[in-house]
Amino acid sequence: MASEKQLAIASVKNLVENGYYQQQMKRALGDNAGSFATSIMEVVTNDSALLQCDPSALMQEAMKAASLKLPVNKQLGYAYLLPFRDNKKGIMVPTLIIGYKGYIQLAIRSGIYKSINADIVYEGELQGYDKLSGLVSLDGERKSDKVVGYFAYFDINGFKKTWYM
Repeated sequence: MASEKQLAIASVKNLVENGYYQQQMKRALGDNAGSFATSIMEVVTNDSALLQCDPSALMQEAMKAASLKLPVNKQLGYAYLLPFRDNKKGIMVPTLIIGYKGYIQLAIRSGIYKSINADIVYEGELQGYDKLSGLVSLDGERKSDKVVGYFAYFDINGFKKTWYM
C-alpha cells in the first residue's frame, strides 16, 4: 500500500503532467517547460511541508513563477514555493516568494535600469557615508572577512540611489 507521501507526490505529478498545466507552462516558458515541470517535482518531493499543501494551490503558485519566467529551484534563489500554516483553516498553504535574485532579474528585464547591484561590505572597505545624499564611499581595501554592512545601488535613466545599512 502506498504511503501518504507517495500519494501526495503522485497527486502533484498528475497535475504537473496534466494537459492544461503542460499547455500553460509551454505557453509561458516555451522549450523550458519540461525543465520547469521537473523543478516543481524536485522542490515538492524534497519538502514534506509542501506535500501537505493542496496540489492545485501548489500548481497555481508554481504557474505564477512560470509566468514571470523565474525558476523555483531553491538553490538558484530566484523564487521559492514555501508552505505556510493557515491557522484558521488548519491547513498548509503554498505561497510563491520571489527571492532577491528574482527581483534583480525582473528589474533587468524591465529595460529601464542602467545599473543595479547589491553586495556585502567588509571591514576596511567603507571609507564614508554621506547621510544627506546617501552616497557611500567603498574605496577602501578589505582588511578582513568581518562584515560591517550591506549596500544596494541602482541607476534608472540618470536617477541614482544608493542604500547602505
